[in-house]
Amino acid sequence: MTMRILVATDGSADADGAIEWLMHFPLPADASVEVVSVIAQVVLRESGGRAPLSKMAAQAEGVVEQARRRLARRWPDVAGRVLHGDAREAIAEAAYRGGVHLVVVGARGLGAAASFFLGSVSLGVVRHAPCAVLVCRGQARPLKVVVVGHDGSPDAAAASSFFSALPLPRDLTVRVVGVVQPLGLLPSSEVVTPELAAALKRGEDELRSELEPALGSAVEALRPRVATVTSATPVGSPADVLVREAAGSHADLVVVGARGKGMLKRMLLGSVSESVLRHAVCPVLIERRPL
Repeated sequence: MTMRILVATDGSADADGAIEWLMHFPLPADASVEVVSVIAQVVLRESGGRAPLSKMAAQAEGVVEQARRRLARRWPDVAGRVLHGDAREAIAEAAYRGGVHLVVVGARGLGAAASFFLGSVSLGVVRHAPCAVLVCRGQARPLKVVVVGHDGSPDAAAASSFFSALPLPRDLTVRVVGVVQPLGLLPSSEVVTPELAAALKRGEDELRSELEPALGSAVEALRPRVATVTSATPVGSPADVLVREAAGSHADLVVVGARGKGMLKRMLLGSVSESVLRHAVCPVLIERRPL
């Protein structure tokens, strides 16, 4: 099956960075690629069809054409078009109607203060796209180190499978991380009796044993494909641990599922994946199992 890739750009530095990442990212040589830019609903409403809309359309077409030409250096047949409306909805709808497998966006608006900017296009696309989304940030470069977060959930399995199926570079190092969440916070070590400490340790070991089969499957799928693949089950807050693992290993990519284990289906994006998306200093690939 030919992979369909949708690249969203607004001509910003973040969007240009995402396009540059695509020149390095391991994707099929025969992928079908389309570039889109969106004229916002507010522009349509306030222009009333007058000249400013025509100027905006021309600018958007220029942005699309520039991106299309850059990507055509890697894929010979890259399409492009301008969409209209709310950018988040328009991009998600285009992905749905086009049977897209991967949407690529820049990380514009996704910093530490992203909670105050929930209208962010990139965050909105991740929440609503029906497929995998690659949110790019940082200096574009070939992948050398990748952290895959896995909590045993269907979405995490889908994310790991999507990544494993890519044409990965043979010299890649992958670390599959399943985070064991602490069973409780204690105010002081003085109140931790040996019996309580042993009980907490048994509980964490049980959680670790539940994670290990899923991590083992992910490792086995990757082992024939890459030079080095390891797994770990550290204890801590999942998002914090994944971001720390990525920073400590100088990772070029973090892979996570959209929703964690036990997450309600009505929730489009889980707290862990959203926190990783906001705080990771490298691109984040988020995948979800079809609803």
